[in-house]
Amino acid sequence: MLSPFVLAPTIRKPTVLIVDDEAAPRAALSQILREDFHILTADNADTALGTLDNHSVDLVTLDLKLPDRSGSDLLKDIKRTHTETEVIMVTAYGSLQSAMDCIRHGAAGFLLKPFNASELLAISLQTAQKKLRLDQLRPLLTTSTTLWDPEPACSNAWKALINDYTAMNGTGSLSAANSDQISPLVPLISDLLETKDRHLLNHGSRVSFYATLTAHRLSLSIADQQSLALGALVHDLDLISASNTHVLDMDSNPQTHSPDLGARMGRAMGLSADVVQVIALHHERWDGTGYPFGLQEDRTPLLARIVAIAQVFDDLTADKPEGIPLSFDEAIQQIEQQAGTAFDPALTEVFCLTMREQPPQR
Repeated sequence: MLSPFVLAPTIRKPTVLIVDDEAAPRAALSQILREDFHILTADNADTALGTLDNHSVDLVTLDLKLPDRSGSDLLKDIKRTHTETEVIMVTAYGSLQSAMDCIRHGAAGFLLKPFNASELLAISLQTAQKKLRLDQLRPLLTTSTTLWDPEPACSNAWKALINDYTAMNGTGSLSAANSDQISPLVPLISDLLETKDRHLLNHGSRVSFYATLTAHRLSLSIADQQSLALGALVHDLDLISASNTHVLDMDSNPQTHSPDLGARMGRAMGLSADVVQVIALHHERWDGTGYPFGLQEDRTPLLARIVAIAQVFDDLTADKPEGIPLSFDEAIQQIEQQAGTAFDPALTEVFCLTMREQPPQR
């Protein structure tokens, strides 16, 4: 069967824009990257934005201190007006807080001067290669219908996409992994989530982290921890569908969210039954008033009950375009108030105890 997709290895040389107000760092970066990138340079923010408007740029290396504005402000402008361009911060004035702020606003990496040439080249190549992968996936998520069609079209479409993605990246088989291994489908899934919206990937990654911490405290088996980590990462899988444009409202606006569609997509790509259950059932509630089935108490599987708590906790604490996120302590209090209604009371106690042990986020 001919694949409906056009993913193929991309051989074009990526373009990097080096933004630094000092000539010496610009020259050093150019020297390191010139074998693998087309090089453009800018010594201030206005020139950088003009270059981005007039050239196809894959990657920007960006200094935090510029003469006409801060690098962090320029980063925000780039991610707003050139959303598909990747940015790596390279600066002598960085701090842990500034690094976290830049990553939160869309930077792919953060390196301190004096930088290690090998490290800079490695992260630049990795980031540019990711950008090229996402460029090939973007048309699928805006034009495809078969990836979320009813069966058997859905399974056939996912099989074709997985095969093409494997060939494009030379990754070998992406068939589902054994239960004690991390699924090799994770790179594809991560790329698809980020292709749809960077916030969707970040949300899934944080939910996976919180859920995994809870699973460790519960001493779940390695197999269950692996299923939980992957299920939490992909719990909003349906939101990558072409019809969904409300990614940032994913947990506060249920009518834009179809766990049943996500579960069908998960089955079609070969995810395990435990992972598919997490996708399908993470919006069920302990008191039976959740959706899509209104399951009550422990009729919802354990892994889905953990993700139900973790995804609400992240929705309360994550940065949003509008509104102020809650502190960990404030979010924990809100979670505790919903024990016995939205959430399993015993799991709520374990989750909140685990979160209280984490370092402050701000």
